[in-house]
Amino acid sequence: MTVPLPLSAAEIERTRAPLERATMLPGAAFTDPGVLDWERANLFRGGWICAGHVDQVRERGQYLMLDVAGESVLVVADDDGLPRAFLNTCRHRGARLVFMPEGTLRRLQCPYHAWTYGLDGSLRSAPFTDGLEDFDPGCFGLHAVRLAVVEGLILLDLSGEAPPPQDHIGDLATHLAAYRTADLRRARRIVYDVGANWKAIAENYSECLHCPGVHPELNRLSHYLSGVTYEGAGAWCGGSMTLAEGVETMAVEGTPHNRPAIEGVDPRSILYFLLFPNALVSLHPDYVMLHTLWPVAPDRTQVVCEWFFEAPTMAAADFDPSDAVGFWDQVNREDWHVCELTQAGMSSRAFTPGRYTTQETDVHAFDVMVADRYLEAALVS
Repeated sequence: MTVPLPLSAAEIERTRAPLERATMLPGAAFTDPGVLDWERANLFRGGWICAGHVDQVRERGQYLMLDVAGESVLVVADDDGLPRAFLNTCRHRGARLVFMPEGTLRRLQCPYHAWTYGLDGSLRSAPFTDGLEDFDPGCFGLHAVRLAVVEGLILLDLSGEAPPPQDHIGDLATHLAAYRTADLRRARRIVYDVGANWKAIAENYSECLHCPGVHPELNRLSHYLSGVTYEGAGAWCGGSMTLAEGVETMAVEGTPHNRPAIEGVDPRSILYFLLFPNALVSLHPDYVMLHTLWPVAPDRTQVVCEWFFEAPTMAAADFDPSDAVGFWDQVNREDWHVCELTQAGMSSRAFTPGRYTTQETDVHAFDVMVADRYLEAALVS
């Protein structure tokens, strides 16, 4: 059944205009449960989304369990250490196979009636089915979900109909490859529950106009008007920031660290990219951050933030990521506060969408990606 989109083509078109004439997305896009229902069906279950990083499923049996817009998905490393994805539901009575967000499995067995599956999804054991007529175990494997790994990012397509993943990630792959993101190792993970719409968080990430007032510590490390906007093929937007003179990394000031810069990258540049719809990738000289956004309600989003470093850096005896983690945990919480203020304000009956400033080119670029998908549905309606 098609989920209707409760927005008109006219109000969507105002966002798709050039930035100098454009108006931001309508308030209903952030507050109407019907809009979120449409987004969950068409953006999160209807195309490529980022599930996380391949470091979480490098070894046999390592897994992630994700709620993808109401569909539970299991991503697990098979016998060869290659990630595979399946719907997290037993083919007998439908019980969830795993219920923790991540971990390692010795075997994939349903906790209800002990149906057992290979890590390739095939049914290996189904007790008391030997005497059944027309029961073919080969027809009762787990439902597979289309999966791709591009430069270390795990991408899922629950529809099975999205264009090739290389088309989705486009020229962003080149920037990720320069930081060898596929080889990085995860050091820390924090999950946040934010009282704001997922798009408000994405828009906040895409500009630093708020940085002097909201993030004074961040603005001392990198001036909010430094850097440039990047463009290229693919469903992404973003650009760069430049570290201030004498600054080596974004971390708690005054905290010593011995982390070398990732070989071959600009030691004074930070790149930030939004891969549509739900991945925020921040490339620092000595580490990489990944945020993934998971909408829970029109006014609530789960945000998973992870920090990645080079393996030799993490192997050092004095390795300690707490200066970077602590810095960004503070910045994240400052961002969540203003996003929640925005969400509260947009709930006013008097709210009308504002205009973009000339410093919000990436916000506009993200909103246009959203609006383009909205418009397809609105015109069909």
